[in-house]
This record gives sequence, C-alpha cells and structure tokens, in this order.
Amino acid sequence: MPSLSEEERNLAKNVPAEDSAITMRQTIFYAQGGGQPSDTGTIGPVDQEPTFGVSLVRKTPDGRFLHFGKFLDATSSFVAGQPVVQKVEDSKRNYHSRLHTAGHIVGLAMQLLMPDKKKVKANHFPREASMEYEGLLYNEHKPVIQEKVDELVRLDLPILISWLEGVAQVGDGEGAEEGRTRIASIGGLDHNPCGGTHVARTGLVGSVVIRKISRQKGISRVSYDVSPGIEA
Repeated sequence: MPSLSEEERNLAKNVPAEDSAITMRQTIFYAQGGGQPSDTGTIGPVDQEPTFGVSLVRKTPDGRFLHFGKFLDATSSFVAGQPVVQKVEDSKRNYHSRLHTAGHIVGLAMQLLMPDKKKVKANHFPREASMEYEGLLYNEHKPVIQEKVDELVRLDLPILISWLEGVAQVGDGEGAEEGRTRIASIGGLDHNPCGGTHVARTGLVGSVVIRKISRQKGISRVSYDVSPGIEA
C-alpha cells in the first residue's frame, strides 16, 4: 500500500503489505472504532459479481473511509469515481452487533448493582469482549452480575438510537459527529454515547455469559461472550 500516507498506514498496522485499499467518501460498512471491529464483505462494479474482498474498514481524520482487502481476481481494478456496489457480510455484522449490545447490557447491570463503580474501558471484539471498572471486583460478584444480565436479556428491552444535537462530546466522546452525539439507550434505563451497531432488543443478543472477572492495578475487568457465536 505504498500510495497511502503514513497516517493512513497507521490505521492498518496489521494489514498484510500486499493488500490494497479502496478509498471512498461514503460507505455502508461499519468502520472499526468504539471498541467494535469493522464490517467485512465485498465491493464490485454495478450489475457485476464482486471483485474485491473487504477485511477491514477504517475512517480517516478527514472523513474518508479506507476499505482494506484483496482483489478476488488479479486482473480486477477500480477507477476513481466508478460507481460500485458494497455488500456487508450479514452474519458477522449481526455477531458484532450482539457483542456490542451485550457489552451495554453488562454495563447496565453494573450500573444497577454497583453504581459507584466507574467504567473506564469497553472492548467488544470477539474473544476479547470485556468491560473495565475502577475498583476491585471479585469472583463472588460473577453470579450476581450474571443474574442481573440474564434478567435484562429476558426482559427483551428495546435498544433505541437517538441524536443529541449541539453537543460535540459526551463522556469519552464515542459517537460524536459534527456537533452532535449518537446515543444508544436500553429501554429508557441506560443512555450512552455510542457510534456502534446494535440489535433491536436485548432478547436478540442470545445468551450473555460472564466468563471471568480479573483484576490489575486497581482496575477490574468483567469478560463476557455471547452464544451462539459467529459459526451458528
């Protein structure tokens, strides 16, 4: 990817050097950010089979979208301004959405059970999903958190997306966009700035499993997963 600037290459440090990058001003792909991995899928000419497999999407500081991946045919290419068709891999989008919503459910459970614990970090990546909090949590907290999470899933609460106008940043700024902030709410009980994808109701996440609780330097990590996974 020699044509990319150093700043753009830094957005894809783990992308193979032989991969290509397709730059667009608009995309239907979710770009990696906010603790959530990007969508994957394909891009191709209009009315033709897809010619490019997308493995990673990142958004540049100036608002462009870099679609990293490989051409499916060595003879394929695109030209500037060419109309294309984008297709997102539905199963992975749904899995990532379920993981992200599950993280918000864990966060709401913690808020209801231990409102004094401040969230410091969220990770919604597969096999790494976790919520981190200031202060110490112990193994005896695990079944208590699990019970509250199960209750919130069972209630099948709606996930609502709204925009807070005229506010450039809320909390850590996740979801901020051009003077407004995107808010994800769970049944009117929980409201968080969030730019990620979600399922429509808590019951659609499947089962949320609290895997373990770990501690390091005064920070407690609540690791979780959802079932069924991506293979289902």
